[in-house]
Amino acid sequence: MPASLPDAEILARTWALSKTSISNLVGTRIATRLPQDGDMPFLVITRLGGTPLSGEALIDEAFLQLDCYAGKYATNNTKGQPDYGTAYDLANAVYTEAFDQGPIILTSDGGVTGKVSGFTISNGPQRIDEPELGLARYTIDIVMIYGAKE
Repeated sequence: MPASLPDAEILARTWALSKTSISNLVGTRIATRLPQDGDMPFLVITRLGGTPLSGEALIDEAFLQLDCYAGKYATNNTKGQPDYGTAYDLANAVYTEAFDQGPIILTSDGGVTGKVSGFTISNGPQRIDEPELGLARYTIDIVMIYGAKE
């Protein structure tokens, strides 16, 4: 029976948590959704699509958007306080780690295991204005080449 592909977002979160330059900034604040009034900075990972590679091995190219947030939320009575410096520092850490990544086998806290062969950076870091949230945001689009653990 062929191995199935692990969840790309879980594997990408596990990868980001394993990188000291990222986790020193966010701790464990990495998820697939931005929490309401959550602590900052925060990294959000979203799978936008992807393409399985043809061949005998089950390998996927997951197109991921990584959003780097920092600052203090706006409320009904106060204006948000975006922290562009910290958001950019986080985006730069993600960019640098993705650029330098070679093959690695990862296992999440929940037991999801997979092999990340590397990343291709498609776009970013790009600043995105978030006037409603009042937070600083930089986004990076990457392709994660990954598969089941061999």
